[in-house]
Formats: sequence, C-alpha cells, structure tokens
Amino acid sequence: MVQYNNMKHLMENLRVKTNIPLNLVKKVPRKVITSLSDDQVYPQSCLKASNDYKFFVNFRRDPIYNRVLEHVSYGQGSEYLKLLYDRNDAEILYSISSFKKNDLYGNPRMYEYHKIGMISPTTLRYIKVLSDLKMHFQTLNNFNICEIGVGYGGQCRIINAFYKPATYCLVDIKPALDLAQRFLDNYIIPSTLSYKTMNELDKKNYDLVISNYAFTELPRVIQDVYLNKVILNSKRGYITYNEITPEEFNSYKANELIKIIPGSIILKEEPLTDPKNCIIIWG
Repeated sequence: MVQYNNMKHLMENLRVKTNIPLNLVKKVPRKVITSLSDDQVYPQSCLKASNDYKFFVNFRRDPIYNRVLEHVSYGQGSEYLKLLYDRNDAEILYSISSFKKNDLYGNPRMYEYHKIGMISPTTLRYIKVLSDLKMHFQTLNNFNICEIGVGYGGQCRIINAFYKPATYCLVDIKPALDLAQRFLDNYIIPSTLSYKTMNELDKKNYDLVISNYAFTELPRVIQDVYLNKVILNSKRGYITYNEITPEEFNSYKANELIKIIPGSIILKEEPLTDPKNCIIIWG
C-alpha cells in the first residue's frame, strides 16, 4: 500500500518519519526483500507488537507500522462509508457495531462519522471489502479461505464477524503472523485459523483467495510461488491490484494476471484510491 519507487526512497522516507539516522537504518542486517513491506524495519515493529504488551496497546499508531498499515485517511473512510450506504445493504449496515470491535485493540486513530459514530477508517475499508465479497459471492459460510498479506488480521476478523468460514489460512512473513495471532486471539473466531509463511504453504484448493494489495507488491518470482500454490487452485478470488513496485521487482501487470488466472476479470476499484488500481476477481 505504500508508494515507494525504490528501496532507497523507502529507507530515506523511514529516516524522515522516525528520526532514525540513515546510517543506523542502513546497519540493519541485509536480507532478501520479498515485498515492499518486508523492509527489515516494519517486521521489527510487528515483532515488538506481538511480544511487548505495552507496545501492542498502541501499535496501530506506531510511525513505522503506519508506513505500511493504518494510514487510511478520514476522507477515504468517508468514501468507503458513502459506498456502503449507496449499496443499501441492510445486513452490512446493521452489523457496523460488531465490526467496530476491531478497534478495541491497538489504539487506532478513530474519527466521528455520520450515523455510526467513532470508527477507524481502516476498519471501514475492511468492511467495504466484505461488502464487495458479499456482492460478488453471496456467502462465505463454510468456505476454505486463504488471505495473502494479512496485516494484523483485521480483514480476517471482519469476515468472521459476519460469516462463518470453515477454515481461514493467513499467509505473511512470520513477524506479521505473530502479530495477527496476538490480535485475533482477543476475539471468538468461528473458522479454524492457520498461520503460514510462503514456504510453509501446501499446494491446496481453496474456495476463496483474498489479497488486499499485498500480492501485487511482491516480486514476480514470489508471485509465481503464490500463483502455483494458492491462486491457480482457488475457485474464487479477490485481489486489490496496485502498481507501485520498483522496476527490478518485475511484478505482474493486471493485464498479464487476467491471462494467467482462468476466468478472471478486471473491475474498477470503488472508491478509486489510485489511477492504476483495480480489482481482479474470478469465480
């Protein structure tokens, strides 16, 4: 979700936002960058939030964490809410109070919105995705779901507050998974959860695969792993596509993905958050 042209830009931006001297940022042990969010500093924020209760209490306001997640603006939240009202889905709107429980942990920035009161705009975005899934697939009950790139588990919790999937596999880097588990352990989740890194994934048929930006922020060589293990074996899919990776990632473009994924089509992202963004959906 973070729009960086290259890793040098990312590191400089991190230095400015966090006041960490650039020479110290560069001293973080080097590793293979597997995605835009795997910048060696964001994972440390996730790890600290999963292990340190005092940090977990406010992790959704951490400047480093906010470079990747929890940066949806008040205005964007208003657009998501307007779309929900325009769709006039009584079931979704009636459940807002249940969805707002997502904001009980991590101390997110919340704003007062007309008719619904205080809520995080990030939570409104997760509700909008749920509304999309309901509109396209009707139900997710008894589904085996896989989500690629899970943040702190917010989308998973929103889905499980409305539907009852049979299983839900969360896939991300290990520090993010640890944080997601700490977050989700605070709730009663009807589906059986599993937490897996890319290399722990088995090749498996899923009823639905979801990825909000994360899949399209990966290098092509990593995308191929997920295509082979998950995406091409899933009956249905919902991918929020963005085009922000550096040239060296050689990430798949939207028109390439719909040629690879059988039955997939491109839909307009509503509301549009970037001119190149779109939704890739199938099934």
